[in-house]
Amino acid sequence: MANTIILFSSANQTGNTYQLTQAVRSQLDETHTRYFNLDSHNYADYNYHNFYSRDDFYDIADALAWADNIVFASPVYWHGVTSNMKRLIDRITELTENPEIKHIGKGLKDKQGFVLTTSASKDVCPVFAGFFEKVFHYFDIHMTELLHLDCSKSFTLPKQQITHFSALLK
Repeated sequence: MANTIILFSSANQTGNTYQLTQAVRSQLDETHTRYFNLDSHNYADYNYHNFYSRDDFYDIADALAWADNIVFASPVYWHGVTSNMKRLIDRITELTENPEIKHIGKGLKDKQGFVLTTSASKDVCPVFAGFFEKVFHYFDIHMTELLHLDCSKSFTLPKQQITHFSALLK
């Protein structure tokens, strides 16, 4: 069974993206899944000098090393991810520069990348999807699946799509 890290961020901690994420998470084996609510973790912004105090980023980095699958879960805000998700992705750059953890950055190669998102649009924003395509390409992560739910009129968890998405993580 594959190991999966889920990185979640949303201004609405019980909203649509959270519910989608939990629906997927409920179908996974707990012992092979690590879940991080980025909004309740403390990590510094990326800086060019790579000078950081010991913060929660290193726990996330260790989980990235452990995982076979990396799931980013964020609603679409102004064509992009939440600010905390963007901060984390910026900080992941440290994995390519800091000699002490560079092996983790190199280890991202060939992992499977996934995205869970919700918005008030029928289709996922191409800027949002393109952002993850670029991030995954930069780290040589395979973009495996993006699941987007349109919440413009109502919110329903599509069981078949969630089951399909979850099966790809196993």
